[in-house]
This record gives sequence, C-alpha cells and structure tokens, in this order.
Amino acid sequence: MISNFTSLRITFAVMAISCFACVEQNVPVKDESTNVTSSSVSVGDDAARSGESNQFNSTVGAPIEYTLGQRWIENYESPCADKSGTYTINATSLKAVLNNGSPVGVSLVYALDFQKRLHILPIGVDSKGKRIKPNVVYTQNGNISWKTAQQWISNYTGSVQSHFFGQNTFSRLWANGTSDILIAFAADDNNNPQLLLSTKSAAASNGKTAAKSGFEDASSPCPPVCPK
Repeated sequence: MISNFTSLRITFAVMAISCFACVEQNVPVKDESTNVTSSSVSVGDDAARSGESNQFNSTVGAPIEYTLGQRWIENYESPCADKSGTYTINATSLKAVLNNGSPVGVSLVYALDFQKRLHILPIGVDSKGKRIKPNVVYTQNGNISWKTAQQWISNYTGSVQSHFFGQNTFSRLWANGTSDILIAFAADDNNNPQLLLSTKSAAASNGKTAAKSGFEDASSPCPPVCPK
C-alpha cells in the first residue's frame, strides 16, 4: 500500500515533468478532432477549420466569442503558469505584407530563431496558395532577410506550421482604426494550437483583455492545407 507521502511525491513529479514538457515544446500538442462550437463560428466544422472547402481566399477566418477565446488562452497557459505567450505585429509591417503583390491573405508562420525563441512571421499568400516573397520578413524585434526567415521556419518542428487568415480578417480588426495586431497563443478544448488575433488598442500585453466583441480565429491551419 502506497503511503500518502509517497503519493504526494509522485504527484509533484508528474507535475514537474508536465511543466518541463511545456517549456521544451513551447506549443500545445495537436489533436486532429475538434468539436467545440460558438455562436460566432462553428469550430466543429472540419471544412471551415481546415480551409479545405475554400482553400486560400479573403474570407478565411472569423470572429470567435470573447469567453471562448479567453478559455483557449487559459488552455495554453494551464500546463505551466509562466508560459503564457503573445506576439505583436505592427500595423505598418502587416500593411506592407498586404500591399506586396496580390495577396488574398496572410500566413502567420511559426519560426524559431537561433536562440530558440518563438516568432510568428507574416507572409502574404495569393489565391493559388503561393507564398509571396517579400524584400524583408517582419518580426516584433526587427526585420530579417528571406533566407534567415527560411532558416528560422525550418527550426520549428511543431505539429502545426502556420495559420492562414484572409484579408477580411484584418479589415474587421481595423474597422475602427489601424492598430498593431496582438497574437495570443492558445489551444482549443481538444488541444489544437490556435492563434487568436486582436488589436493592441483592445488588448493588454497578456492578451486577456481583448475587446468584449471577441477575437479573430477560424484560420486555415497548415497542415492539412499549406501555402507553397
């Protein structure tokens, strides 16, 4: 019979291992099943979630409810309380991506720099699903070359490589004025990685005080549908 003291030691050991795994992986583990719904978007609609029904166009993406988004942010944070995460893309940089060539939207690509810090790189995508090569790639810490961006992207080995959002997403976010975009790392109730977008004018740096109207999500993840 295991003593209470031994049981307590085992419990703390499991918690420590879970936290270590969270720090090492930096993102939640992907589960292919999805069945959570909200009144803003049907998260359980596989075609809508994956983008397979519409591929790449300006309509990909939709608002989700404030309370649902907050829960997903907490899902991401819960394994390790100090591992909350947000990323900022300034409005000028994002507008440059949207004005380069003829993009129908932006692929927000996960990347790890040479110090293993997580970044989200915005890359324009045309209606054929082709990435539009920029002169520079924007990060929240400054610009990098296309070559460096490819190296950072290859460093990342998570189950989801990127999330595509159509142009309409950013039109909605900027409906009341241009502001920097705050990206909150999140995990839905099936632990699928999500990126929740809001404007910095409506959200604090921790991503927890977004406007009550909610967040932008319902992106097209890669895989299964990836830009070329």
